[in-house]
Amino acid sequence: MNDSSNTDTTKSTQGRPRVLCVSADRTTRAAVTRALVNSDVTVAIAQSSTDAIGRLECDRVDAIVVDAATVGNDHGLLDDVESRWPEIPAFVHWTGTDPQQRHLLGEIVSRTPVTGTANALSTTIVSRLESDTAPPLDRIAGRVKRRLADARTAGEIERAVRETLTDDDDRYVFAWLGEYDPGEREIIPWITDRTGVDWPMQRTFPIGSGREPLLEDVLRTREPRVVDRIDRNERRVPLGTDALDRGAASVAVLALATAEERFGVLVVYGTSAFTDEQRRTIESIAETASYALESIAIRGRLSQQEQSLRRYERLVEAAGDGMYVVDGDRHFTTVNDALVEMTGYSREGLLGEPLSLLFTEPQGDEVEDRVTEGEPIEDDVSKGGTRQTDHPLDRLVADGEPTTTFETVLETKSGTTIPCETQAALVAADDTFRGIVGVVRDITCRKRRERRLREQNERLDAFAGIVSHDLRNPLGVAQGYLELAEETGSTDHLETVHEGLDRMEAIIADVLTVAREGEWAVDVESHDLESVVTEAWENVSVDDAKLEIDSTITLEADRSPVLRLFENLFRNAVEHGIERSGDATPLTIRAGRLEETPGFYVADDGAGIPASIRDDLFDAQVSTGSEGIGLGLWVVKEVADGHGWTVLATSGPDGGARFEFRFEN
Repeated sequence: MNDSSNTDTTKSTQGRPRVLCVSADRTTRAAVTRALVNSDVTVAIAQSSTDAIGRLECDRVDAIVVDAATVGNDHGLLDDVESRWPEIPAFVHWTGTDPQQRHLLGEIVSRTPVTGTANALSTTIVSRLESDTAPPLDRIAGRVKRRLADARTAGEIERAVRETLTDDDDRYVFAWLGEYDPGEREIIPWITDRTGVDWPMQRTFPIGSGREPLLEDVLRTREPRVVDRIDRNERRVPLGTDALDRGAASVAVLALATAEERFGVLVVYGTSAFTDEQRRTIESIAETASYALESIAIRGRLSQQEQSLRRYERLVEAAGDGMYVVDGDRHFTTVNDALVEMTGYSREGLLGEPLSLLFTEPQGDEVEDRVTEGEPIEDDVSKGGTRQTDHPLDRLVADGEPTTTFETVLETKSGTTIPCETQAALVAADDTFRGIVGVVRDITCRKRRERRLREQNERLDAFAGIVSHDLRNPLGVAQGYLELAEETGSTDHLETVHEGLDRMEAIIADVLTVAREGEWAVDVESHDLESVVTEAWENVSVDDAKLEIDSTITLEADRSPVLRLFENLFRNAVEHGIERSGDATPLTIRAGRLEETPGFYVADDGAGIPASIRDDLFDAQVSTGSEGIGLGLWVVKEVADGHGWTVLATSGPDGGARFEFRFEN
């Protein structure tokens, strides 16, 4: 009897459905076992995915239960079950309370409802095992969704949808995905394995021509369209004739799109008319594929932005010029070593600070000259006023131009200024302004060259005035007296002709000096003031004037142009200082060291400088009579500037002219 009883029990046990519980958690295994013990099933245990695969390979298993933790840690187990044992249904034991977590878990495994308790799960399992119907359609959708979860390319998405629909279910003949190209206005099929597809997919579908009305309608409305009888709508259906030849009876076309973007279409051919359940399943697959495509697009854009930012950062760091990147609020987000070195700030001291910390705008020629000399700038704003500016960066953003180039002024941490040229470009993504990248180049040398060129042009203008005025006057006098001598045969006026020629010779010498020695301080050496003054006085050779040297000083100067400076001062004093009617006392010219500041002076006790021309005394066009001051004092000013000296014309203690030359500190 016992043997008979044991035999019956064994037969009975072997005939019961066998459920494999996979979980590393002892509490979960116990809960599932207790829930199923009262059902007409046998429970087997596997503590890992490896153990589960081993049991599936060796034992009969009618259903598999996997806890949520195992699903989250190992998606491959369910994929292996579905690919190797598609007839075995899989269930998930889940006891969480977060609806969002339950939704996400359902996206991973949607072959069966995910229940919250072991008892409810037991009812579902038993009901499923007792059912003789085919696997539900959501099993197909679940597998597609699981494959799409790991898809990284459009090709992987296409393969997951096509292979799952056509390989796992005989209700579908074929499926394909097409990308919409708005530029070419056509749909291009995504087929990753054209050689393995017995459909004419090496083609595109034009949109807008009316040749593909079903595709155009779906793209326009983003609503799914189903044709249950292809044989009555061959021309409306994409590949309609080919679909009929291959056994397709119906077609469903769905948009692959999200609220923000339109990617293309999903086309599914069925063996019969689509049921409502089939439509919901395909729509669910199309929705999931759309979000997968959106994720890929977002990752692609983010990757491009990151690559662009890295390229900018590499360029910024490697550039020899100063470079920066500012955000939309014009605050520094990146600066390179060259800019840090230019400004004197640390990198940390610049990042996050506004662009205006470094860059101000020149306010005309005066500031440009000061910038060239490296002086601090005090603009209207720093003085308490307001300044309305139209910054080039504002115009760059407003006009939408890709790049712009402009000059500005960089103020360093120490307060000195550097004239700079900035080349700026917009940083944009998806037509949205993200910031500005700027390349800053020190143009101090260029500004100095421009200033030098401007001064040379001014000299040329002065030369033109001299030739047209100063030379014409003595030339006209000489020509007039020569004509008179030719007419009368008298030589009484030849002395006047000689004086005019001498005057012309002096003017020409001055012009050549300026033209040839544009760089006034080429060969700078130390010279004693007394020796230079004495040599210049000997070159002048004046009988009715005397020179007195009060004191001496060392000059750091180019001797040749400085001799011209003193010679012109002496000639000017003799020519314009001796105007004291009836006074036979020789004109006295004095030279010496300034007392209150480094420098020297030259003064005489003559008639002095008329107040009407004192402010414009060094202008070559200013004159005080038929002879005119002319180029002489202008040369004096040019030589002084070339050596970095400041010259001031004033009155001496004896009422005559006094010229003071002050050295730069």
